[in-house]
Amino acid sequence: MVDLCNSTKGICLTGPPGPPGRPGADGIPGHNGSDGQPGPQGPKGEKGANGKRGKKGQPGATGNPGGKGEKGDPGELGLTGNEGPSGQKGEKGEKGDVSNDVLLAGAKGDQGPPGPPGPQGPPGPQGPPGSRRPKGSRLTNMFNGQCTGEACAIPNDDTLVGKADETVSEHHFPQAESVITSIGNSTQVLKVKETFGAWIRESANKSDERIWVIKHFSGILVKEFKDWPSLLNNSYMSIQLPHYFQGCGHAVYNNSLYYHKAGYNTIMRFEFGRETYETLKIENALYFDRKYLFANSKTYFNLAVDEKGLWIIYASSVDGSSILVAKLDERTFSVVQHVNTTYPKSKAGNAFIAQGILYVTDTKDMSITFAFDLLGGKQINANFNLRTSQSVLAMLSYNMRDQHLYSWEDGHLMLYPVKFLSATLNQ
Repeated sequence: MVDLCNSTKGICLTGPPGPPGRPGADGIPGHNGSDGQPGPQGPKGEKGANGKRGKKGQPGATGNPGGKGEKGDPGELGLTGNEGPSGQKGEKGEKGDVSNDVLLAGAKGDQGPPGPPGPQGPPGPQGPPGSRRPKGSRLTNMFNGQCTGEACAIPNDDTLVGKADETVSEHHFPQAESVITSIGNSTQVLKVKETFGAWIRESANKSDERIWVIKHFSGILVKEFKDWPSLLNNSYMSIQLPHYFQGCGHAVYNNSLYYHKAGYNTIMRFEFGRETYETLKIENALYFDRKYLFANSKTYFNLAVDEKGLWIIYASSVDGSSILVAKLDERTFSVVQHVNTTYPKSKAGNAFIAQGILYVTDTKDMSITFAFDLLGGKQINANFNLRTSQSVLAMLSYNMRDQHLYSWEDGHLMLYPVKFLSATLNQ
């Protein structure tokens, strides 16, 4: 072919293409191009799976303390702890002032030797024939100021039973119809779930059919039932008190509720309907730190109403032991008399007052073991059974309207008929 091109003096005829040659070597890379314009926003993607929990961070800075919260309701008494070791004997304290309201009784001295018998006197003239009184001996022991039996024995803890406030009459003896000789069989009215509480009827106004139920030993609500059927049908109106109550020793007298203001040595008088209230401070009384008058019912003050008026049963803070009773003037809502029974609260389970006589139960609330004539200022002979159950007796109150004892026993609302000595003598 070369020869052909040369012979024609540069004029060459094109022949068929030859086979492809081998690939050439790669060229040098070019320069990066400039960024293009952002494209339009794409659609929102689906939510991805939750990632793994991160590591716990460092604690944050301590915040400012919050405001002080309101005082909560007192809780129930806890279990008794183990007895601790005896502490060291403290220094002799200074002699304190004795309150004029509470008169303390000294310890009873030893009985002196009997005196020599006197000469026999001449026989007196024959008296007129007396009427037959088969049960007169019972009255003699009851009203002659002498007390016999276990209930009248001097306690073994250096307390003097039977010594009272000197302002009361030393010559007063209760009438026969005033003394309780026995308690009849109980009747259950209702059963509720609360262990502690009180149920009350008006004592002064016989036409008032209302019943008040106050549950637990601390709270602020009262349930008012208009009559017996409403109580059984649980149809009531709620009433909120102006202050929290403590204990189960409330009373209703002339349309007013008397109760202990929790945390204070104060008795409240709350008038139903008008919802007004008054306060009365009781000096030298135990009212906090679980130093109860009646530990079984967590009660510091026990209000009572009977034929003689309105009373407050409480424990002395002077000696920390004695049971005292204050007589109230309803009109002025003030204390007119204090009576110191000197009976130790450690031997008492509960108490009630009927016709001017204080009756105290034993620590298991099974029987009456002590009685005290509040008007005469003397202990009287009384010892009779109250009940056979050993359930918690949270409330025990006498109602002069029907002469029954009202009780709250582990949620059982009970009634007990009271039998006075006059009824026994007339049988």
